[in-house]
Amino acid sequence: MSFGPPPSPFTQSVKVAEERVRRRKVLRGVCFLAFAVILGAGGWYVWPNSSQAPSAQEGKAPAKAAPEAIRETVEDPPKGGVGHVESAVIERGLEPGKYLVTPGMWATKKVLVKGRQSSLVAVNIADGSDAWTRDLGSDICAITQDVTNDGRTAVMVKDPEGDHLCNQLVMFRIGTGAKLWQVKVPVKRGFFSEPTRMTMTQGVVVTSWNEGSAGSDMSTGKTLWQRGRTKQCHDGGFVGGQSLLLRYDCFDEKSQQDHYRVQKLDPGTGAVEWTYKVASGVKFAYLLSSQPAVLAVAAGDYDVTNLISLDGRGKYRAGIRMEGDHYNVECDPDSVDGCTGALVANDQVFVTSGDSSEEPGNNTNWIVTFDLATGKSGFKFDAGEDQQISLLRVSGDRVLALKNGTDTIAPNSLVSLDPKSGKQRTYFYFTIPSGMHGYGAGEVAVEHGRIFFGNQQWRGSGKKGMPEAKWLAYAVGRAA
Repeated sequence: MSFGPPPSPFTQSVKVAEERVRRRKVLRGVCFLAFAVILGAGGWYVWPNSSQAPSAQEGKAPAKAAPEAIRETVEDPPKGGVGHVESAVIERGLEPGKYLVTPGMWATKKVLVKGRQSSLVAVNIADGSDAWTRDLGSDICAITQDVTNDGRTAVMVKDPEGDHLCNQLVMFRIGTGAKLWQVKVPVKRGFFSEPTRMTMTQGVVVTSWNEGSAGSDMSTGKTLWQRGRTKQCHDGGFVGGQSLLLRYDCFDEKSQQDHYRVQKLDPGTGAVEWTYKVASGVKFAYLLSSQPAVLAVAAGDYDVTNLISLDGRGKYRAGIRMEGDHYNVECDPDSVDGCTGALVANDQVFVTSGDSSEEPGNNTNWIVTFDLATGKSGFKFDAGEDQQISLLRVSGDRVLALKNGTDTIAPNSLVSLDPKSGKQRTYFYFTIPSGMHGYGAGEVAVEHGRIFFGNQQWRGSGKKGMPEAKWLAYAVGRAA
């Protein structure tokens, strides 16, 4: 998953994050209300997009699927009922006033894995006992939510020597914590400091930074290809999954404007297969999905104005207007894939609406499907009174979503949305104690009938020498 430019999300203070969000609110002229209490509020994100579904875990894989392919697991049909917290990764030694960054969360049927500063820790979901711990030797500085069919994923850590660049790529197995390899990526510090980003696709781990990008063989870590920047253009960032898409950013000195191109690359060679030129005048462009290729563009300051689908040759296919504030697709201008409120599933895109009420504690919203071939709308999925609904990931021919109660009565629930029938079904209802909420924007994943929540930043509390325990990540499952 990608993170925005400095200050790094792994060193950014809550104060800076809140100020950044405040400036964006002023520019937009509107006030945003955090839609999910349990996901926290912060200035950086690890959210799912269409090609980086937060399944990112071991589970059911398609028959005869390649081991190095990115997994797209399918959940069993909903059964209804009540859910409860099953297990958690807990930090007990964070002194009052100290900050702890905990990026990354992955899970299997048996273990829950959490990034913690310079290590990876895992607990057994069945009883909450320690499963394994892997010391990485240096702070985690970039992650991806992608996981292969055989249970591998990767993180970036800082070089413990020199100028501490984010250039150490580590591949590990999430079930056991076994480190498979570690290599140095040719990251170079440019005029503008920018964190390293990463994604995975078809046997290749792709990393990018302000001065270039590289593809590394997933089996050995060997560098397969490398790209550098030119005087006017550089690699803005990638989206992986089934395919590899690049946003290629160029600056026209004459017009003093940014111009964007979307390119499909061969993962093994880095060769460009096709290029789509985004219309001039677009201020920001984001990648929602790699296959099918779907973009979100902003013709104004920050607000997304249109979604654009492309065909298999990179040609314009259809457009969907966001109709001002009617739909709530929000993107981080500092991240190529940092969008919430839109999820691509097969040949449709699910889009979240804006709030239907501005009364505190009485907000609701809905989700609408759009056909990527025609741009026409389809089914509408209502959140319900005193609830809000947010998209999570694709699960086979359905989409998983989270519903949050916006008052003190309505519970949360994990639901399945069927784009063929327009029906939604509930896996289970649940509540989360307030003490589990962190300071950073949250990670959410669904796997093997459970929903997992992770916090990426914590501030210590309690008394000196007697710190309060912090919930870094936890699993919620259906009660038997």
